[in-house]
Amino acid sequence: MTKADRALYLRLLGFLRPNWKAFSIAVLCMVFTAATEPVFPAIMKHLLDSGFRASDARMVWLIPASIVLLFLARGVLSFVTNYLMTWVSTRLVVDLRRTMFDKLVGAPTQIFHTQPASQWIARLLYDVDNINQAATNVLVTAVRESLTAVALLSYLVYLDWKLTLITLTVGPVIAILIQSFGRRIRKASRASLESLRAVAHTVEETTAANKVIKIYGGQAQQKERFHAVTENFRRSMMKEAVPASALTPITHMTASVAIAFIIYMALSRAMGQAGDTAGGFVSFITAMLLLISPIKQLTTISPILQRGLAACESVFGVLDAPVEADAGQARLPECKGEIRFENVSFRYPGSDKLALDKINLQVQPGQTIALVGASGGGKSTLAALIPRFYAPDSGRITVDGVDIATLALTNLREHIALVSQDIVLLNDTIRANIAFGQSRGADETKVREAAIAAHAWEFISQLPQGLDTLTGENGATLSGGQRQRIAIARALLKDAPVLILDEATSALDTESERVVQDALATLMRNRTTLVIAHRLSTIERADLILVLDQGRIVESGDHASLIQRNGYYANLQRLQT
Repeated sequence: MTKADRALYLRLLGFLRPNWKAFSIAVLCMVFTAATEPVFPAIMKHLLDSGFRASDARMVWLIPASIVLLFLARGVLSFVTNYLMTWVSTRLVVDLRRTMFDKLVGAPTQIFHTQPASQWIARLLYDVDNINQAATNVLVTAVRESLTAVALLSYLVYLDWKLTLITLTVGPVIAILIQSFGRRIRKASRASLESLRAVAHTVEETTAANKVIKIYGGQAQQKERFHAVTENFRRSMMKEAVPASALTPITHMTASVAIAFIIYMALSRAMGQAGDTAGGFVSFITAMLLLISPIKQLTTISPILQRGLAACESVFGVLDAPVEADAGQARLPECKGEIRFENVSFRYPGSDKLALDKINLQVQPGQTIALVGASGGGKSTLAALIPRFYAPDSGRITVDGVDIATLALTNLREHIALVSQDIVLLNDTIRANIAFGQSRGADETKVREAAIAAHAWEFISQLPQGLDTLTGENGATLSGGQRQRIAIARALLKDAPVLILDEATSALDTESERVVQDALATLMRNRTTLVIAHRLSTIERADLILVLDQGRIVESGDHASLIQRNGYYANLQRLQT
């Protein structure tokens, strides 16, 4: 194992530290188990040397009883060891997954643009499971079998140290084999883990796009993709299986040569401690044969260890990734809702084009600002900078005169409510989806009032379980308009002074849109609201309309003045009508 591998494995073992008591007891049981290993060959030596005749009458029942007690003690110790290590391993898996999930929740927004959900799922499930094997099974096997080997070797030295020295010559050969094959196994393990993530990604894409696949007849195409990635995974596993499968028989062959040579030496010579008596010779051979098992077990852990270390590289890469920058410590106990953009520019990572170019904007408390323009103009980007989903490359944004970069993220976001065009509902009850996050403790009266104001109570009250009705996966049991109204009710319940509506009525039919617009008008009263809209009919009453194109504000004013100007906005209006 290289220095980097040792550092990686020691870091992994650091996750066992909270459970050190259970782990220590398990190791202690392994020590006692290993200590009992030479007892049976010693009993056989005594029986053979005595010609299976008992000099003391008590030995007739004492020896058989001691054999039963020996294996009973080993059985109890083995049970305790396995139980405690299972307890430790389950705690390890839980701790790792919780730590990774905490990292997922706090990850920067751009991470989710570059890493699909399937990669996170694969790391949380498969990589952590491989790490668990490396941290617990490998450790148990290494400790238990090493101690057993040491106990048996000590007994062999006691019987005949010269023959035992021949046994020890096998050690360096086996170590070289393990190191040589280990590098190949690690490389193959990385490839198999990557191919497994590709399998998970294909499944996730197919389930999310099932309607598109069906309507466009893409079943055969997706089957071909899935067959390709699964075949790639199979080939990766076979490349991993070649060195892993070859290591054990080659090691056994090496050990068998050493054992054969020892037996030859013992049979061909007339001197030596082990050859003095038949019992000593049989005891020596018995101990040698028992030594094969721990050697075999020690060679089988190399593939598991290398696969676990490859998974460690992936998981620790997630744990070491940066979280959302939150250097701000200032707090706004109350927020009036004044927002200013001062010469703000921003480009997405990896892009050469500015998404926003020197934006200057002042929004007074309680104003409704509408952002319109062609797709890609910068509307959603501008809104996303306010809750600090992204940080501007230059310029600054203030809320109530305070630079948002100096505010604690949780404090900044508790003053903002968002209703996006991408409606996200948890697979939970309607109540839980409305009273979500910091509103989780809201009583039923407030939840109901929010649902009524969002015109969602009309359909909620007709459901068999009302607010306790499960929404299904991302609201699969509800219509698009119903999901939208639940999202609006969520924003109503939060009652934040700053409201961002990103195509908030896009999924509603004409009748539902009218009543929800009335509800939003009530919600927006005395609140600073940014409305992103493609349908201009929904923002005619806005205090200020900003027309964005190529990341710049090209026009601003109210609806009437922009129509009279007969520019970009008026042209959009004509295209829609």
